[in-house]
Amino acid sequence: MTTWGTERSVPGVGGATIGARWGAESAAVMGFVATAAVAGGALHVAGSGPVDPLRTVISDYVMVPGGYALLALAAVALAAASLALAAGLFRSGLPRPGLPASLLVVGAVALLVAGAVPTNLPGQPVDIAATVHRVAGGATFISLPLAGWLIARRAATGSGEWRARAALLRWSGAFAGIVTVGFLVAQIPIVIGDSPLFPYVGGAERLVCATVMMVLVTTARVMWTATAGAVAPRAARTPAPIGSVDLGAVVGVELPMVGLGRVA
Repeated sequence: MTTWGTERSVPGVGGATIGARWGAESAAVMGFVATAAVAGGALHVAGSGPVDPLRTVISDYVMVPGGYALLALAAVALAAASLALAAGLFRSGLPRPGLPASLLVVGAVALLVAGAVPTNLPGQPVDIAATVHRVAGGATFISLPLAGWLIARRAATGSGEWRARAALLRWSGAFAGIVTVGFLVAQIPIVIGDSPLFPYVGGAERLVCATVMMVLVTTARVMWTATAGAVAPRAARTPAPIGSVDLGAVVGVELPMVGLGRVA
């Protein structure tokens, strides 16, 4: 007796779980960035009197009561967002994610160092701790925008949602890079001669931070959509017996196992 029938569909068990994990990583990026934004907003409210947001860098909020804790919270939150994005890239279908993910990790470590080691108080001489803080801040401002730009370059060679959103990622990464370069160039006279060439370094730094957060959120949003399509649960099929006919493929519908029996 030979059995004629269709292939039997077995519901997939891994796709939904994996997709949920990827979605959680993207959501974590957005949540951590939101936490950093709230902490930054609280800093500006607390320091609205003694700190000029246009002329004073964000690190100077350390002199505000509770400023060190809020600065540390913002740094830790952005570091966590960077690490979550780096982890998600490896499972997102982005081509060659290694280098941008590594830069995100570098940026996260630099943020943690900058948050743990405060700068000197305004008017005080620059000590070793302040130098470490500045170097860590510079590493953050270089690595994170560069990671965004590399992600955009790789997205253009990818497929699906990555390729469709490559232009958006490229524009956000380019804008963040231009703003960051301008800010770092403005820092050179301060490092060399302790005198700013551009008086509004505080406003420029805040713009850089805002663009970096924009890049993190934009990339996380694209990653969420891209991985949702990449791991959409599909029905896994078991092979049909040899000599069987897939009637479902002929009529375009899913049919249960059918035995039409004929004598061998």
